[in-house]
Amino acid sequence: MTTVYQFQSYDITNDRIVVSKRWATVEAIEHVCGERIGKVVEVDDSLVGAEIPGMTAIGFNPFLRETGFQRTVR
Repeated sequence: MTTVYQFQSYDITNDRIVVSKRWATVEAIEHVCGERIGKVVEVDDSLVGAEIPGMTAIGFNPFLRETGFQRTVR
């Protein structure tokens, strides 16, 4: 299991802070100088790092069951 977070970071192209379309580990968020927001979710390891180390696929929604095994951490 891997713990991932929703996060926001600075978008240099649009010169504003945006919520990422990916979820990521603490290390990946720190790497992009982002800030954690929202809930904490544990997901199956296979859902993290396929495209970018420490991050889920773009458009990942941990609250849809078809994305794989996950659970919300309280």
